[in-house]
Amino acid sequence: MNKNILLIGSEKDISSMDMKQRLLKRGAHVILFDTAKYPYETKITFDANIPTCGYIQGTSQAKKISFSDITAVYRRWYDGVRVKPENDKLLQEIVYWNIESAIGSFLKCLDCPQINPHDAVEMLKYKGYQLKLLKQNSIRVPESIITNDPDELINFYEKNNKKVIYKPVRGWANTAVLTEDKLTSENLSSLSNSPVTVQELIDGTDIRVYVVGREAFAVEIQSDTIDFRAQDNAKRMPVKLSDSVIEDCFKINSALGLVFSGIDMKRTPSGEYVFFEANATPVFLYDEECCNYPISESIVSLLLQE
Repeated sequence: MNKNILLIGSEKDISSMDMKQRLLKRGAHVILFDTAKYPYETKITFDANIPTCGYIQGTSQAKKISFSDITAVYRRWYDGVRVKPENDKLLQEIVYWNIESAIGSFLKCLDCPQINPHDAVEMLKYKGYQLKLLKQNSIRVPESIITNDPDELINFYEKNNKKVIYKPVRGWANTAVLTEDKLTSENLSSLSNSPVTVQELIDGTDIRVYVVGREAFAVEIQSDTIDFRAQDNAKRMPVKLSDSVIEDCFKINSALGLVFSGIDMKRTPSGEYVFFEANATPVFLYDEECCNYPISESIVSLLLQE
């Protein structure tokens, strides 16, 4: 059977292009779906009344591929919805939601393995809910609150002996330590415009674990900053984790409905592992090269398996 892999990504994304070349090398046909090009270039038709359910055509020069002929999906980079500027702001918003609904309907209706499933990726937007699911599955996570109430923030700060970090609820900014001098009236009043995630400060060594199906590739990150992403030269090295920690990683993927993830955790000085979150579309090429891990090929093998 021919393998038609839908790659959600972009020609501008190095990881997308690397995965495309690996799949082509293994004999697969790759349909690149750049969400930013829909509906301006990419054509999609959905029809629940026909067996194939519809088709996708990546470009005007590409052939149409029936939904039923797509054998697997790899979601590398979802570039969101792009709407051309309109003078009428209400019209622009309506167009946005129409495009977003069409893309979501298409991805949810694909009856094939997906790395990762659309619903699971969407759920990870809600990081507070993610922490709740992990805690319900007996995974050690930091004590956390999401709040826009200054009194609750201060109470949490005092309760945790003033050893606290803060970060955006959704992401896109680095974690920082909450210190006394930041608890000004001006800063606290800003909570009325935006809630914040506040967590207990966990000391220790950063670990990133890439889980691919039933494989796990662990990377130790030696960083001098509270958020290792802020240090470009942070040293990476392979690290062996105990079977119980690896099983916890598999349990996390199962609880969140993921096939592939990048799980962030810390190993405390006492040897305890504290889990922070799982990323459904982690960037891994640098870690793969540093540690000589076959992460890419493991993903390819999952996508191509019967």
